[in-house]
Amino acid sequence: MRISVVVMSNTETRVHFLKHAIKSVVNQCRRPDEVIVVMSYRDREVEELVNPHGYVIHRVSNRVGPMWATGIKESTGDVIAFLDDDDEWLAGKLGDVERVFSTVDDLGLYHNAFQFIDESGRALSCSELHPYYCSLVLKDRVIVKGGVDRYLRLSYLDWLTADYWALYYNTSSLSSLRDPLIKDLDVVERTNLYSDAMFFIIALSQGYVILHDTVVLTRYRIHTGQTSRRILSKEFTDLVNMDYELFSSVIRRTLDHFINPSHPEK
Repeated sequence: MRISVVVMSNTETRVHFLKHAIKSVVNQCRRPDEVIVVMSYRDREVEELVNPHGYVIHRVSNRVGPMWATGIKESTGDVIAFLDDDDEWLAGKLGDVERVFSTVDDLGLYHNAFQFIDESGRALSCSELHPYYCSLVLKDRVIVKGGVDRYLRLSYLDWLTADYWALYYNTSSLSSLRDPLIKDLDVVERTNLYSDAMFFIIALSQGYVILHDTVVLTRYRIHTGQTSRRILSKEFTDLVNMDYELFSSVIRRTLDHFINPSHPEK
């Protein structure tokens, strides 16, 4: 099994975090077969960190979708592990990804647990955080397949507060088969903010198994420039609504396919 790592950074203000993220990738016990960093700016130190292990692609976008899509398209692995520039991995991450994809039949998307850290890397407890964050910590192992209609909601506000986000929250805790993402690369490309939700619904809509496990493998950084904080303060409403509509369209397309298949099985 080949495992590609795609790291994304679309703001130079987080370049100091990006360097920590890359170091957590190249220092994995199970080495990545390929490291691709998609970034919207140039930094010589970042390129020097990456070059022995992979390469940097420069892509400018204020949306996450086009940047993830670029990395996915250029990757060559069977599985892609994703990492945002402000997060980090524990050293056993890729070894666990390989184990899970080798042993769970029809697995399309794997979500591992995460721990919260502050800007300096210090571990944070739930008592130090907005309640929103700890509501997204799922303490039980969960396997999901099918039932895509269960994830449809009537409005973007209902969608944002749905009880299933803990299954896939935080892109840096997700690893996916490459094939389903390539098949729906246009959906990835159109994503504004919620790549984690889109990777989830893409895999589910194509009939793959989704696994959430309780092993902590990601260090999820809470900091002042974080996108999730800005969403909590009601910024990006239009972008959130567009992602909700995109998420819902994948579900409706899937349901329509089962009701009105263009090529019924014989």
